[in-house]
Amino acid sequence: MAIHAAKSGDPYLTVTEATRQINDTFEAQFPQLLFHGEISQLTVAASGHLYFSVKDQGAQLSCVMWAGMARTLAFKPAQGVAVRVHGRPNVYAQTGRFQIVVSRLLEDGEGELQRAFLELKDRLQREGFFSVERKRPLPFLPRAVGLVTSRTGAVLHDMMVKLRERFPSMVVYLSETRVQGDGAAQEIATAIRKLDESHLVDVIIVARGGGSLEDLWAFNEEAVVKAVFASSIPVVSGVGHETDTTLCDFAADVRAPTPTAAAEMVVPKVTDLLQRVGELERRLRDFDRWLQPMTQRIDELSLRLDTRATALLAEGRLRITAAEAKVSSIRPDKVLELLRGKIELFHGRLYRVGMSSTDRATIVVSQLRERLRRAIPIEKIDSYRDLVESLEGRLLVGMRRGVDDAKGHVLSLGLRLDSINPQKVLERGYSIVRVDGKPVRSIDDVCSGDGVEISVVDGFIKGTVTGRSKER
Repeated sequence: MAIHAAKSGDPYLTVTEATRQINDTFEAQFPQLLFHGEISQLTVAASGHLYFSVKDQGAQLSCVMWAGMARTLAFKPAQGVAVRVHGRPNVYAQTGRFQIVVSRLLEDGEGELQRAFLELKDRLQREGFFSVERKRPLPFLPRAVGLVTSRTGAVLHDMMVKLRERFPSMVVYLSETRVQGDGAAQEIATAIRKLDESHLVDVIIVARGGGSLEDLWAFNEEAVVKAVFASSIPVVSGVGHETDTTLCDFAADVRAPTPTAAAEMVVPKVTDLLQRVGELERRLRDFDRWLQPMTQRIDELSLRLDTRATALLAEGRLRITAAEAKVSSIRPDKVLELLRGKIELFHGRLYRVGMSSTDRATIVVSQLRERLRRAIPIEKIDSYRDLVESLEGRLLVGMRRGVDDAKGHVLSLGLRLDSINPQKVLERGYSIVRVDGKPVRSIDDVCSGDGVEISVVDGFIKGTVTGRSKER
């Protein structure tokens, strides 16, 4: 397009005219300019306008995006983000600066994938696919390990080397699948389900080597996340390098930084296991040496409890015998009530002593059982539980039988004392004759004219002896 001179015939244009003609030329030649590059030197003005440059390895273009257009962006521009630009060339008249007025700005390549990644992650997280509460621990020593990866490439080789190094006899099942490209996500999900439904393995490793976000995209697909989530077997995600993150990592029970690290996580070292077994054998021998004196201590306590119970019962019987002797030497009509009270007091003390000893013995046995439960493996506890319970039962039965025997003896003694109570004799129609307060047992104890007092069941009768005679 030709540049026209001013109307006055002067071949020189003013700066304003030159700027206008340049912009007219750009508008005619480049009504829309499309290019892509990386954002740099981004500035967000207070008005909302965006000022930035888009560059590649060989050049850069200054760009401006007006606030109205900037508010329609589906992403947030940032330094280093790859973008595709729709705009038109323009020379800003105030400064003479060449710039691109941007009408549309799109993320380029991984930028769009990153946005899709974040949107899917947010939705799956709300639906509970990444819940920490559902994650399961890995088995200590699996029967077999399942691998979901490609048969080709270094990943399978590296993991097998690591597995054989740590546990040479470990059984490994490969569920082969593609790990990149169209349809790879469905193949990965199917491979996971096959291992889960086979019931041949105790843990599954989903693995792939490192790569770009696009290379790893199959492990961000919803089908893979759901297959990992639905697996009844714990899943370890070993996808990419330590800095790579996929949605499969969030759904798995455990995330490994690399495929090789995943192999290390699921299988222990044989040498470590053998060392642990040796340590346990040593501790078991030490435990047996500790258990023997404890068993002897239990036997000693059982013997002491039996001896103490026997002594208490013997002491009780001696006290009852002494009480019987004392009762027989004293006139029942004067000490009956006092003796009954002492017998009841003694009965209560004997019962309390017996029960207190029983309670203490029960507490000691319970404490010993608890100490044994904490210190002795469950197999040993079971083997001695019957012995302890048998001793406890015999002790309780013996103590209670002794207390019951003593109680019955005291009751029998009370009945005997009650049967010889003078008051009971009077109730049967007999009477007691006293002279000067002394009972009359023979006619020789009274003389004619003596004053007598006759006790009957409901009172006393006073009289005078008028005569006496021997029974014929």
